[in-house]
Amino acid sequence: MKKPLIAVAVSMALAATAQAESQFYGKMNVAVGYVDAGDLAPTPGQYFKLQDNASRLGIKGSDDLGTSKVIYQAEFGLPVDNGGLTGRDTYLGLEYGDLGTVKMGYMDTPLKKSQGKFDLFNDVIDMNNIIYGENRMGNSVNYTTPKMGAVEASVSVILPDQDATEGVSASVTYSQDSIYASVAYDSKVKTVDSIVRATVIYNMGGLSFGALVNQVDNPAVSAADDLAYAVNASMKAGNNTYKVQFEVGDQGKVLDNGALGGQNILVGVDHKLAKATKAYVYANMLDTDVDDTDVTQIFAGLEHKF
Repeated sequence: MKKPLIAVAVSMALAATAQAESQFYGKMNVAVGYVDAGDLAPTPGQYFKLQDNASRLGIKGSDDLGTSKVIYQAEFGLPVDNGGLTGRDTYLGLEYGDLGTVKMGYMDTPLKKSQGKFDLFNDVIDMNNIIYGENRMGNSVNYTTPKMGAVEASVSVILPDQDATEGVSASVTYSQDSIYASVAYDSKVKTVDSIVRATVIYNMGGLSFGALVNQVDNPAVSAADDLAYAVNASMKAGNNTYKVQFEVGDQGKVLDNGALGGQNILVGVDHKLAKATKAYVYANMLDTDVDDTDVTQIFAGLEHKF
């Protein structure tokens, strides 16, 4: 399966050079990590690992149709640690200027996108370890309004392959000057009945402060009927960005390990090597609700965008 996928990626790159409105892009992010996972499945114990962190490549672009534009994106995960390609946001749609944009394909839900740039450790130690709702869904039809001043709204309907209830994800975002704020709602998306999320980010010069609240309602898993939240702060100083984040809840990936609850403290620093390249050191301490399942991780990595 790997050879055909790689051939597709090469074809995408050639297509990008042939069309003026297409852009070939990517990001590679890989880190060496030390993990002390206690007795937490599926990989307990202490060990070192090489970890890819959402490396990707893709093509995106548009073509003018006169009264509208066709827009498209084909993006693939590019695991640096193991090779191969995986699916990421891929869609085809139409942009109608003042009437908004319609897209169809495999996409992040509006609720996932509503966090904006809140998650300071995204991709490396993602907040979905604690907070549920970071979903990318197939069979999605999305409508996004044009920006109305500082406000934008987005709604996706996830159409089922078989006779089942359609999922709905919607968000309203506000972005102006130093403030970003959003509210979002999921209904019947993936495995939960509903999610309500609110996010606020405030930027003040080189300082940034954020807060996120996430309420999950899922009667099938009582431990997931819970309020989770996260707060963070970051400070830019020269080529360095120092950051800290605190998360608490009974949601996220811990549900895959028996619905554990947890508190997660993350600290780290990014060091800018060039406009498109940075090195980083991150650490997190996950304190779970079950004995001998606490997790400590330290990662040193490199990210390059192209």
